[in-house]
Amino acid sequence: MSYNPYSLYLLILLSYLYGMNSGRMSIIPEYDYNGVTILISGQRDSTNKGKLLSVTVPATTDSVLRIFTDNNNEIYFEPQNIVVRNGHRWIDFPPEIDRYSFMIKTRSFSGSGRRNFNYDLIFSFPVSNLLLEIQQPLGSKNFSHSESEATVESDQHGMRSYTVKLSQIPANEPRDIWIKYDNSRGITSLALLAEMMSTVPQVEKEVEPKNSIIRHKLYILEPLIALAVVTIIIAAILILLKEKLTTKTCLNCSKRIAVKDKFCPNCGNKI
Repeated sequence: MSYNPYSLYLLILLSYLYGMNSGRMSIIPEYDYNGVTILISGQRDSTNKGKLLSVTVPATTDSVLRIFTDNNNEIYFEPQNIVVRNGHRWIDFPPEIDRYSFMIKTRSFSGSGRRNFNYDLIFSFPVSNLLLEIQQPLGSKNFSHSESEATVESDQHGMRSYTVKLSQIPANEPRDIWIKYDNSRGITSLALLAEMMSTVPQVEKEVEPKNSIIRHKLYILEPLIALAVVTIIIAAILILLKEKLTTKTCLNCSKRIAVKDKFCPNCGNKI
């Protein structure tokens, strides 16, 4: 069964951070498949120690997995039974479990188009605090949900999350959670992220050769300039040496005369 590792890690971490009788629920539509993933975690109140606790699951639920870790912090998944009571579908938390973490998977939406998700949430026990998060799928249009007081945040890819803190939820009192949006392509957020990331190498391939050519030109040009400067200096030295070897100075007037001259062409002094 596939899942979102980042959200799962965050969920398990928060299940240990929240106080007694508190929890977190994340509703993630069409992230890695075309259904809805629900991650729920929490911790028992001291008054509920050793009691059988239950929570409802959506009517379209396909499977439920209990999430737990061993002493080495390895993550394990254990299939859970769904029980029908009072016209609702429930999962039970075994009495020996103090901290609970579950992953609920619904059946996939068919094709593309309008999405409607409804969840009649009921706890069989009172909950002091519940942090409810609803994630908006990438590429979705006309997105709306039941939590009007939720705050919204966006990540670097533009994926939005709506979060609301619910307090003092009574036992056996239904709360209607719903989500509506359009998915015209019938594509998941993970697939859309893959499309977005696949365009990055193409940009790098187009830019990198140009940068490489410029870099090589600079590497070649610098030694050529240095070689030209050295050549000019050597040529000047050779010219000066040549002049010294083919000329001499008149002892009378100090004018330069050729080595072969016997008389100074300037003053007539005999060399």
